[in-house]
Amino acid sequence: MRDAVQVSLPAPELPADPAGDDAAQRMRPIDTLLADRGELFQALFMGAPIAKAMVELNGHLLVANPMMCALTGRTAGELAGRHMDLFAHPDEPPVGDLGLVPAPGEPALDPNLLLDGERRLRRSDGTELWVVQSHEVVHHNNGTPQFVVLSLIDVTDRRRAEEDLVRRAFTDPLTGLPNRRALTDRLRHAVALSRRRGLQVGLVHLNIDRFKAVNETLGHEAGDLLLSQVADRLRWSTRVEDTAVRLGADEFLVVAEDVEDLDGLRALADRLLSVMDEPFLVAEREINLSASVGLTLGADTTPDDLLRQAQCALTSAKSDGSRARIEVYEGALSHGDIDQLQLETDLRHALDSEELRLFYQPIVALADETLLGYEALVRWQHPTRGLLPPAAFLAAAEDNRLTSKLGAWVLHRACTDAAAWPEDLRVHVNISARHLAEEGFSDLVADALELSGLAPERLELEITESTALFAAEATLHSVAVVTDHGVTLAIDDFGTGYSAITALHRLPLHTHSIDRSFVADVVTEPATAALVQGLLQLGRGMGLQVIAEGIEDLDQAEWLVAHGCAMAQGYAFGRPAPLPSPAEVLIGELTDAPAEETAGELLPEPALLPPVPRPRAEWMNRPHAPRASDDTGELATTGTLFDELADPDDD
Repeated sequence: MRDAVQVSLPAPELPADPAGDDAAQRMRPIDTLLADRGELFQALFMGAPIAKAMVELNGHLLVANPMMCALTGRTAGELAGRHMDLFAHPDEPPVGDLGLVPAPGEPALDPNLLLDGERRLRRSDGTELWVVQSHEVVHHNNGTPQFVVLSLIDVTDRRRAEEDLVRRAFTDPLTGLPNRRALTDRLRHAVALSRRRGLQVGLVHLNIDRFKAVNETLGHEAGDLLLSQVADRLRWSTRVEDTAVRLGADEFLVVAEDVEDLDGLRALADRLLSVMDEPFLVAEREINLSASVGLTLGADTTPDDLLRQAQCALTSAKSDGSRARIEVYEGALSHGDIDQLQLETDLRHALDSEELRLFYQPIVALADETLLGYEALVRWQHPTRGLLPPAAFLAAAEDNRLTSKLGAWVLHRACTDAAAWPEDLRVHVNISARHLAEEGFSDLVADALELSGLAPERLELEITESTALFAAEATLHSVAVVTDHGVTLAIDDFGTGYSAITALHRLPLHTHSIDRSFVADVVTEPATAALVQGLLQLGRGMGLQVIAEGIEDLDQAEWLVAHGCAMAQGYAFGRPAPLPSPAEVLIGELTDAPAEETAGELLPEPALLPPVPRPRAEWMNRPHAPRASDDTGELATTGTLFDELADPDDD
């Protein structure tokens, strides 16, 4: 135990009072009170209405009054002998690092005693405490410092009220996101930090499409609830270093720090739009929302200029009344970037605007050119760019998460068209690995068949070799379901990818095709001829149908027939073309044009012009057709990543 504290305060000497004995009589009670100054000090100390403690010069607590015990949540016994750093808040910097020194003439004291003013402390239960601290040094009669009286005034309630006012001033009350006032400081900080790191700041400015209709239909309360849900999705879909802000009404903005390039900003915008795709539940009703987006990117510019650029991009996105459109501020883009981004935006509206088209390429029996069916190949009739081949827009579909929607459209349209053909004709539809693995794919196929009335055995789904090799369990399940109902399955361009023979055993295959790259050299290259012959023997041995793709002349056809290839596809038998209208068919019949003059230009509509088998001698006696070149006007897809909706060769 520490020694008892001896309080020694000198009594003031009373001056002589000229008023006489009566005055002296009146001063005696004061003399008596001061003579017992130790008890007086104790009474004042223990009964003080604020927290007080007697503290050694080195910061160790001696005695604490009841208010100090109540304030800190500890008893007097728990505080006695403990150092003042017991109260320190863990989030505050160490007091010793602050460089505090005593005032001139003041003795050397522990730094915790010198930290007068407002500070944050911690109670015994870990809760936060704000106090105003002050100290007084008590000296011995000889003037040497004896101890310090520490005083703490609780200002926690006032501090919290001030913080609440600040929070309200910089926070949107509806969504809890930072508001426009907070954006200025946040953006200024982001710009300065990005400059030091050599990176850029990106802004994603979102405006909810047709939000006014929600308020008018469901009421403002439902609209507020919807905005809160949008804010929640933006909050958890952004990175830690990003800041989502509500600018007001139905406008939001995301400040993205440390963005390397425009692709990174597009990826963020794409993620934000993807979380908007899921329906919102408001007043027990599902609501589907979209958002128009303006993007900008920069580092050597002011925060105000960045905001202006993002607003300009958003205004451009909404200028023609479109929805879910993305625009980038042109100063942040090259001409090629602007062109590609516009294409991606236009593609989102292609389905609603009925701009997609299906072209069909014939599949024939190689021995006599009997028509067996058609492969469906997608095209886009762009309103300003004309007819686009798959290679021009499938990458944009991938970037906009539209491959599954496009695939569903192609499947439904192909089944509907094929249902009007003669019953002995089949339709082949290319399916992406992503689409095939999605939940509900088998239901999609069943719906397409039911709505169109097409018999399942007349539909063949084509997948790539890599899809067969790396098929996930979801893919295997979907394939099993659709093939159990009679739909057949084909591997497209077998041998051009991983060439794993084991892939043929994983799925219930009906057909495999030989890629045009092999067929092109089958006559001139012995090694290629040996490979194609092996693929033909493999298919026959496994009981599979084999289609040779890309046949362009007589020599190729003769070689394939001689080596047992049964089916063929290529420019020699017809190029991809749309189904003609009934009027076009009628004109063709009236003109009675020879088959040689019309071959490959317009695909005869099977429902109106049933195929007429031709003897093998007819095509064998025809002059050799020239090989197709890049200037034929029919472009082929080249990227293996986007094999989803069209044959990569697109013969």
